[in-house]
Amino acid sequence: MNIFFDVDQTIISSANDLRPGVLELFETLKGDGHAIYLWSGLGPRDEIVAMHKLQTYISGCYEKPLTRYDELLKPLGIPVRPDYAVDDHEGLVLHFGGTLVSHYLVTNEGDREMWRVGVSIAARATAR
Repeated sequence: MNIFFDVDQTIISSANDLRPGVLELFETLKGDGHAIYLWSGLGPRDEIVAMHKLQTYISGCYEKPLTRYDELLKPLGIPVRPDYAVDDHEGLVLHFGGTLVSHYLVTNEGDREMWRVGVSIAARATAR
């Protein structure tokens, strides 16, 4: 599957700290043959990929469409249609299907949202 993760307050906190479980989830998804993409309403967040050494996991980093989701994929340079979206805002999740996660504002080592995402993706992949 082509899995798209929002960046801000989804996989990183307001201080750019990586949410617990992101690395483990990305490793599992990549190992299972999924393509992982990042996108953000703030534009491509390549600096986050570099900061957290995510290059081996990420197939692309793009600006996220905030409206007219399908219509804006091509103009934003997004080469594939998302099969699954992970976001802290429900619009894209409802449109493409995926998992809505809680806002990750501050570092919280007890956060388990990425484990919940992993279970959901595994169930969706099995159902395909």
